[in-house]
Amino acid sequence: MLQLIKKHLLRIVDDIDTGNTNIDENEQVELVEFLKKFNSREKMLSKYQAYTYLNLRRAQFDNLVREGKIPKGIKEAGFKELMWKLSDIKKIAKDRNNIINNKNV
Repeated sequence: MLQLIKKHLLRIVDDIDTGNTNIDENEQVELVEFLKKFNSREKMLSKYQAYTYLNLRRAQFDNLVREGKIPKGIKEAGFKELMWKLSDIKKIAKDRNNIINNKNV
């Protein structure tokens, strides 16, 4: 499988080098974001996973996102749902009570 991935990536590189790529700017951005996800190894959580991790109800989670106390989710290429970085959710979990009770926000 890795050889297949390598083959396709090398084909893209060759097309870029020869100026024969037909990838538009939006697709380029999408491709970079998709590849960064695998390179950075940042664990991502679905909304369900995020609010469960924080021991919140969905409505509470949505309200805290709307209020800016929890960062907005990130749109992942190829997925319909928004995703949240585990590292961000862990930071929020450490200070969960203050965030929910409007302290130090």
